[in-house]
Amino acid sequence: MKTSVVAILPLALLLACAQPAFAATDPQRVKMGVVSLRVTVQEFDESQPWNKRPERVTAGSALVLREKLLLTTADMVRNATLIEVRKRGRYPNYQAEAVVVNYEVDLALLKVDAPGFWRDLTPLPISGTPARSGRFEINRWRNGGRFEQGTGELVEIRVATSRFGTLELPLLRGSTGMTGLGWAEVLTLNGAVIGIVTGHGEQGLHAAPGPVLRRFIAGLKQDGSIGFAHRGFTWQRLNQTAMRRSFGLTGNSAGVLVRRVYGGGTGAEMLEEGDILIRIGENTIDPEGQIDHSLYGQILFTIALNDTLEKTTPATVIRNGKLMEIQLHRAQFGAEDYRIHPYEFDRPADFEVFGGLVVQELSLDYLRQWGADWQKKAPARLVIEYALNALRGKGETNEKVLIVTKVLSDPVNLGYEEVTNAILVRVNGRTPASLDEFRSALRRPSNGFHTIEIKPGQGRGTLVFAAEEIEEANRRIRQIYGVSPSVRQVSGR
Repeated sequence: MKTSVVAILPLALLLACAQPAFAATDPQRVKMGVVSLRVTVQEFDESQPWNKRPERVTAGSALVLREKLLLTTADMVRNATLIEVRKRGRYPNYQAEAVVVNYEVDLALLKVDAPGFWRDLTPLPISGTPARSGRFEINRWRNGGRFEQGTGELVEIRVATSRFGTLELPLLRGSTGMTGLGWAEVLTLNGAVIGIVTGHGEQGLHAAPGPVLRRFIAGLKQDGSIGFAHRGFTWQRLNQTAMRRSFGLTGNSAGVLVRRVYGGGTGAEMLEEGDILIRIGENTIDPEGQIDHSLYGQILFTIALNDTLEKTTPATVIRNGKLMEIQLHRAQFGAEDYRIHPYEFDRPADFEVFGGLVVQELSLDYLRQWGADWQKKAPARLVIEYALNALRGKGETNEKVLIVTKVLSDPVNLGYEEVTNAILVRVNGRTPASLDEFRSALRRPSNGFHTIEIKPGQGRGTLVFAAEEIEEANRRIRQIYGVSPSVRQVSGR
C-alpha cells in the first residue's frame, strides 16, 4: 500500500477548512483558489514489468489550502515524474512535490517551495455539510489562461468503494453537460467547496464530498488518529423472514449478519462470524444495512465506521442470542492483509523470469490491463480469485497469489508456450506464499529437476526444467528479450 504522510501539519491548515461558506459565489475568489496542474507520467508496463510505457502528460486541477499546500486527487499524481503548477492557467510553471499521497482515499497534498507562487492565491473554505440537492458549479483552468465554469445537478450521495483500494467512502454523484471531466475539478456552491471530482461516467461525474476532504486533512494530525478505516468483515442483509426467525429475531428489529471476518481492518479483533451487528456509534442499522445518518440522511451503515477520528468506535451485537456492547478498533488494511494487491503505483512491479516463465504476484493493477470492463474481459480464473480471495481471512496466513503471466519462448520451454495467466501453487514441492519464497524454492531442485505446478484446470498441470540447463537458459532469455533484473533482485531483498 502506498501512503506517505507528512509528520506534522500545522493546526492552521486544519482550521482553514472550518470557516463558514460564502453567502454568494465570488468568481474572482474561486479563480484564485483553484490552480492548474501539468503532470508528466511514466507508467510501468504490467505485462512486461521490466519495461516502462511511453511518457505522457496529463492536465488537471488542485485546490489551494492555507499554509501553502494544494489538494488534488491521488490519481492525478500516480506514477508522476514531474508535477508542475500554474496560476491562472498561464506560464510560468512552478514545480510541485507530492507530500501526502493516499490512493485508498484518492486524495493527495502537494507543496510548492517557490515563494512567489503563493502570492495572490486565496484559499477557499471547504463545506462540512454535504450538499443534498440542487445545482453546483464546476471550476477549472484551461490552457491559455481560460477559466472554465460549468454547472451540474446533484443526483445523490451514496457509499462506494474507493477507486484504487477497498475503502468505503461517501461519493457525490452529479449530472452535467460539461465534458472531459475526471481531473480533480473543484465543485463549489455559494462560494464554498463541496467536492473534488474523482471521475466521470456516462451519466455525469462523481466526486469526493466536502466532509471527506476535511476528514482527509484532519486525519493527518500528529497524534496518530486514523482519518479513514477499512471495514474488516463481510455482511449480509437480514430482510428475509425465515432467516430472521432462524436467528431468533422478531418483527423488524435492527441488525445485519456478520458473514466473514478478515485478518485486518475495523472489527477484525472483536467481531465473530454469526454476530448480528445492530449498532455502530449512535447509528442503528436496519435489516437492509441502512442507517439515518446525521449528515448524509439514509445511507449504508458502513459509513459509520468513519464517523470519528478516535481509534475505537462503540458497537452493539447479538452473539449467541445475547446482547453485547463492544469496542471496534478502527484500523486500515496493511500490505499483509491483501492476498491480491489493490494497486502498485510509483514503483515497478516485482517479477521473476525463470525458464522463460514470467512470474508475478497478482494485483488489481494487472487486471486493469483489460480496461474498464476488466471484470468481463480479464481471464475468468483471475477475476474469480480476486472476487473471492483478495483479502486474508481471520486466522489465515499471509500469502499472495502467484501467477505465470506469460512464457518467453526458448528451447528450454518448448511445449509450454500456451501457459498464460495461470495460478502457480507449488515449486519444488513447496507452496510459496510470496515471490521471495518462490525464489527461495528455486534454490532447491529435486533430483536434478525444477518442478512448477499450476492450479488444476489451467493448462499444463506441471512444468519441469532440468536444473543443469536452467542457468544458461535464464542468461540467454534475459539477453534476447532485454529483461533487466527487478528492483528487488537488484537490492538483494
